[in-house]
Amino acid sequence: MKQYKYYLIFFTVITISIFSRFFLLQNQSLWFDEGWSLALSDATSLQENFYKIQNREAGDKYQTLYYLLLFLWRSLFGESEFAIRSLSALFGVGSVIIVYFTCLNIYGKKHAFWSSLILAVSSFSVFYSQDARPYSLLIFIAAFQIYFFSKSLNTETNNKIIFQVLFGIFSAIATFGSVLTLMFTSALYIAHAIVYRNFKEWLRWLIPSVIFSSPMLWFYLFSPAASDPTATAVTRTGLPIIQNIMFVIYGTLVGTSYAAPLEELRGDNKIEILLGYWPHLLIFFIVITVIFTALVKSLLSQLKTRKHQRADYLFAWILVISFLLNLVFALVTKINWLPRHSFYLCLPLFILIPSAFLHNYQADTQGQSQLDVLSKFAKIATVFLVVMNIYSNFNYYFNPIYGKDDYRGAVEYLVKNRDASAKSVLLLGQIRLFKYYGDSSTLYIPQYILETVKGKNLGEKIQTATNNAKTVFLIVNREFYWKLKDEFKKEMSELYTLEDEKNWRYVKIYRFVSKK
Repeated sequence: MKQYKYYLIFFTVITISIFSRFFLLQNQSLWFDEGWSLALSDATSLQENFYKIQNREAGDKYQTLYYLLLFLWRSLFGESEFAIRSLSALFGVGSVIIVYFTCLNIYGKKHAFWSSLILAVSSFSVFYSQDARPYSLLIFIAAFQIYFFSKSLNTETNNKIIFQVLFGIFSAIATFGSVLTLMFTSALYIAHAIVYRNFKEWLRWLIPSVIFSSPMLWFYLFSPAASDPTATAVTRTGLPIIQNIMFVIYGTLVGTSYAAPLEELRGDNKIEILLGYWPHLLIFFIVITVIFTALVKSLLSQLKTRKHQRADYLFAWILVISFLLNLVFALVTKINWLPRHSFYLCLPLFILIPSAFLHNYQADTQGQSQLDVLSKFAKIATVFLVVMNIYSNFNYYFNPIYGKDDYRGAVEYLVKNRDASAKSVLLLGQIRLFKYYGDSSTLYIPQYILETVKGKNLGEKIQTATNNAKTVFLIVNREFYWKLKDEFKKEMSELYTLEDEKNWRYVKIYRFVSKK
């Protein structure tokens, strides 16, 4: 009966992870970043695909592996939204399985259940498991790194060399997957040095990784980004770093669809919007405070009976150090630090959370063990955290205000309403997605091309580019990034009349008719 219960719990968690990642997988349109995934995996051969990625001077150049895998995946399973995203969904399910067995080997069945359950319903993980982007793959690889590295907790030396070599191989794969993984791998080594203080043992784990990762380390060290971290084309922000820190913590724990929709926070009234969600934020604050207070208390308890204390210390140091390294990276590169750039934080964090209530024991007067009051509240708070993530997933699945860019709806409108005499122009967005959804007629004229078109203002430039078309559809994706957003209507008004304006999630289409 005990074995039956164990297998039932395991398959229940895996079933939840499968359902949450494949449910409504193709419901939403592919969005801007997924368009880059398509563009960077368009090729006739793997070699051509590799050269295309390496010739792009942007952040994607330093996370090559996913686009090569996506190229192979598309070759095997086709071009549908479900097929393209299912690769990430499978990696998401795989991460839950690896975390389960990692915790099972270190802590036992109860801890394995809680950690894998938190990851299974994690809104952060579910979002990127339904996203044709590299992050679900990177979490999967990082989970393998932790699995093999956790073997260092075993005091027996038998067969440890096998795990050290496997850890080195997966560290090399991680390095090929993203430059961001260097911070996570470095955090593993620093944490090991702090917890064990055994230089020879530390070298045994370090040397295989350095050997296997040396080609990619050489590539990164001699890349343009190494000499000038701000030269690579990535999204940057002028926000105070404290806001990025808060967003990373919030987004990792409950996803970005738990409280205020991100689109509503683009304006100057963001504080007012946030206050409108005060019950959500209050619950979040209470839950996280209780969990982390109990966790810190557990970590500071120096008890000889604490069987798993060394493991807790290791994962706590991994979490703290990787977070701090990510903070330094954000400050140096001036990148817009988002939860996805700290994808690996969810693993040590979710592994640690059950320690706040499963292993924090005190002896009563009769010699028996019982959970203290704070640990009981931590368990209740963890249940709330699971429910909060389920709620966040529900918003993501069903509430349009939390949705992705709706290229599909915008293209359907264009195809239906654009006659032969009309022209459509994409001024800001991902032209690959227009072609993906069946529109090969839209002209792509981004800012750097627009500057070369003849004309003193936008109206004249559009007139030239469309060869004096009577009706012009101007399309803008994520208008808050557009330099002309406050003045384009005025510049168009000299030659055109604005007749209609349509909105989809993060996509706007303006229909202008020539005055002549």
